Amino acid sequence: MQTMPKTSCSQRNGEGRAATARVLIAMCLPLQAFLTAMRWLPSRMGVGLHRAMNLKQRLYRLISPNFRTRVHIEAPTINNAKLTYIVNVKLTRRRAIVFVCGWFAAGWLASSAVADDKPAAGAGEPPALVETQHKVTLGGHPLEYRAIAETIGLTDQKGEPTASVFTVAYLAEPAGERRPVAFVFNGGPGAASVFLHLGALGPRILDTPASGAVPSPPVKLSDNPSTWLTFTDLVFVDPVGTGFSRGKGKEDNPDKPFWNVQGDVNSLGAMVRRWLTRHQRWSSPVYLVGESYGGLRAAAMARSLPRDVGVAVSGLVLVSPALDMAILHPDISNTMAPAFRLPSFAATAAALAGRPAGPEIAGEAERFALSDYPAGLAALKGVPAPGDPFIARIAQLIGLREEVVRRARGRVSGYLFARELRRAQGEVLSLYDGTVTRSGGSDQSNDNAGDAVLDASVAAYTAAFQAYAADALGYRTEQPYRVLPREVSREWNWDAAREGGGGLGLALSSLENSLLAHPETRLLVVNGRYDLVTPYLSSRWLIDQLSVPANVRAGIRLRVYEGGHMMYMRPASRAAFAADAAELFAPENGAPAKSPATGSPAAP
Repeated sequence: MQTMPKTSCSQRNGEGRAATARVLIAMCLPLQAFLTAMRWLPSRMGVGLHRAMNLKQRLYRLISPNFRTRVHIEAPTINNAKLTYIVNVKLTRRRAIVFVCGWFAAGWLASSAVADDKPAAGAGEPPALVETQHKVTLGGHPLEYRAIAETIGLTDQKGEPTASVFTVAYLAEPAGERRPVAFVFNGGPGAASVFLHLGALGPRILDTPASGAVPSPPVKLSDNPSTWLTFTDLVFVDPVGTGFSRGKGKEDNPDKPFWNVQGDVNSLGAMVRRWLTRHQRWSSPVYLVGESYGGLRAAAMARSLPRDVGVAVSGLVLVSPALDMAILHPDISNTMAPAFRLPSFAATAAALAGRPAGPEIAGEAERFALSDYPAGLAALKGVPAPGDPFIARIAQLIGLREEVVRRARGRVSGYLFARELRRAQGEVLSLYDGTVTRSGGSDQSNDNAGDAVLDASVAAYTAAFQAYAADALGYRTEQPYRVLPREVSREWNWDAAREGGGGLGLALSSLENSLLAHPETRLLVVNGRYDLVTPYLSSRWLIDQLSVPANVRAGIRLRVYEGGHMMYMRPASRAAFAADAAELFAPENGAPAKSPATGSPAAP
């Protein structure tokens, strides 16, 4: 027979009180559930959460001196906080009641810390559509137009919202159904369309000096004498995660499903279809304009739009295009990628030295880059000996010290060139325009002060567009306009392109297939001479590799302007760019096209 242990009245009363206390705690808020949830609290709680955690620790001690907590917080984030606790059953009703009340108070403090950092639901939601009327005088002639700033909703196959894409359209008055419409994208991936919008094509642009340098604040907008609105309507598009465009799905980051090559192309194709339907422009010739990664995007869309959306593409304008991403990030076996940079290096060195940097200088570098240079790289074994004639020729051509080129084994990257060419003068070149420099730090090898063109332009165009959208377009929202959010490029999923068979050279194969399927499509490819990111020779060489017949190649125009990646920041180059684009659009406007080679009217 089992013998029950003897207990005193005080022991039984203590156990009863402890049981009651445990029931109170269990009924009010399960401890384990709270501790589990703590690991998923947002990282933006800041000081408010720290106060709440301290209060909870004091409450634990109030319950029992044997109740211990260890909290590991890596301020300002608490995502990795871990709590270890030991509960002593010797609780009293008074302590339990105080504990429960304090627990809820501390929870309220923690939730307040989160709530204070988040806007109220729906606050700052961008307007669906705002339309304004404008008038500009260009060359003594008035041009009236409508500006439409709007968000275009995207849905999945079930009709559930997935994203809203922000666009700004300029439609010349009087409207015409057959007037061409150009959809314009920047690159990144992760860039809003503001660079081409307020830098080159739109009716209002950022004032920039002849050198193409980014102006100091406060920035100023003025009428654009080179606006493309004189020969085409314009739709500037911000891909999801940029500008005012946002994902609407149920994911933790609803923008992320669109951060891959195919998701990006599909979403923008759906946007084009909806825009044409909403504005009744299915009869209009459609053009695509893309810069940098936007060139890859436009080339891929030229293939997918006719096939998947039913939209024929009449023409393409590729600005400093990244036609093959493998060239931008080459491995040791790629001898062509460093070759493409040599003419841009040579032209930049000549310009900074005050020498002519035109086609004459570039000619020698181009011939060397496409002949002796790749063969010389392939023949090198290890680090060349001092005085190697191949290394000496490279150094002489691009203006670097021979020792710098020797250590790099002849493979001079844009990053290395930008830091070494003007090291003696204490200057660092911009990769986006080699002729624009800034002061370098005492240790230029570890200089992380940013690019003199790119970083400065992000700030300038952000300020310019925020003011322009509110004041001129009447589009007001509390949401930030994301000009170049870096997390997009960091988290971009390139594997989706590889798995789909397109690889990083997707643009070139898409472009070739598009031109073969639609030989009437016209193509203009433009580059800046001093662009150290997407050098002009890479565009020329890649276009030369297209397996297209002579009649198709006759419709391809290649142009190199003074300037860098955003060569249009130089007023003279912007004007030349607009003139070449007008020729591309000429057949849509009843004017004869000009021959790409001679500039004379082309034969029918």
